[in-house]
Amino acid sequence: MIRQGVQALREMYGLTKGLGNLRVMLGSGLVGMVAAGLLNPVMPLYLRSRGLDFQQIGLLYTVGSLLPIFAQPVLGALSDRHGRKPFVVGLSLLTSLMVPAVALVDDPTPLAAVMILKMLLARSAAPVSNAMVADFAPTKQRATIFAMLDATSNLVFVAALFASSAVIRALSVSGTFFLAGALFLVGSLLLLSLDDSQPAPRAGAGAGGVRTGWALALQGLVSPFTYVKDHPRLSGLFLWQFFFTFALALFPTYLPLYAVELGAPGELVGPLVAVSWLVFAFVQPFGGRLSDRMPRRVGLITPGLAGMAVMAAVLGASGWLPRGYALGALVASWVLLAVPDGLHRGSAAALVVEQVPSPAERGRFMGALGSSAALAGVLAPLTYGLVAQKAGLGFTFLVSSAALVLALGCVSRVRESPELPPVAAPVAALNPNSEPG
Repeated sequence: MIRQGVQALREMYGLTKGLGNLRVMLGSGLVGMVAAGLLNPVMPLYLRSRGLDFQQIGLLYTVGSLLPIFAQPVLGALSDRHGRKPFVVGLSLLTSLMVPAVALVDDPTPLAAVMILKMLLARSAAPVSNAMVADFAPTKQRATIFAMLDATSNLVFVAALFASSAVIRALSVSGTFFLAGALFLVGSLLLLSLDDSQPAPRAGAGAGGVRTGWALALQGLVSPFTYVKDHPRLSGLFLWQFFFTFALALFPTYLPLYAVELGAPGELVGPLVAVSWLVFAFVQPFGGRLSDRMPRRVGLITPGLAGMAVMAAVLGASGWLPRGYALGALVASWVLLAVPDGLHRGSAAALVVEQVPSPAERGRFMGALGSSAALAGVLAPLTYGLVAQKAGLGFTFLVSSAALVLALGCVSRVRESPELPPVAAPVAALNPNSEPG
């Protein structure tokens, strides 16, 4: 794994030659992925240990997604006019301070408040960060580049997952939160070195002042409806983003809980999650290169989603097997799910790129797309929490499988047009579960 990680870093270093800003963002992202890998296994178990049940955890994540529905398109539109660096750096710094704050709170109610604030900051900033990566990313071999970016980040994340048990034993859960917070802070400070002296194309200038700011905010707020109205072909893309995000929102929170319920020791949850991420990272470069050779992106995306839907259904059925076989079935299906996911993810990122109407409105477009994902982030935790509470954890994976089938149906209707101008977009826009913690 270490050799593969070094090879991926070298390849990414070559792909980003002459792109200093992209390297800065990659470096910041890698530091953040180390912190995210340390927190990923412990977060749902930590919330449970502080007295939150399944439904309360679902409600917590739902509330944390409410504001981003409105804030993401607004911030995206404002960043098109006023630049992205102040938004990215400021919100990243504030988010990094929320991570150690989680470890300082024991009571369920204030703990939920801190978690909600952290999610509000991180998720509201996502489309601005995504658009900033798009400003710096090259357009040639885009699916290959996106896949390598994601694969490099995932390999670092996997290494942190494997190290999480040792770190937690050495530092305790609270110490792990403080270490992760320090890493997020370092990643945020790295972003200060971004060079925005040559900004990306901006939205048309108009009269300044408060009135213009409110007009931009309103434009961003209604942008999801505007895009669908002005470009009907985008409706399938927005619906696909909703259902895909809805499906994936299950795994970071409920897979560790499901594994423990089926007999996995708590200290092995991190390595168990890491195995699937490792397969995902190894498969992605192959999927990206394959996508760049195919005439249509959807030709790789639809079978990828179909494979994910099948494996999610097997995950749900694992809980009904005899005790000796249930955990083995869960591990096998969790690992196999990463294969179709990794093969199609770079192609999906490139498909989004080719749907952006104009480089001057990247932020607004990413914000509108992020708003669809945020709406799924509101409904998914609440839905999964209710299903888990009433019917058991296994049924939540069946719901996720159904959402993947709906995502497949929506993306298959997206019209791929070669007439659209080539612009770049980040893989992060399509990876809703990369959010730290």
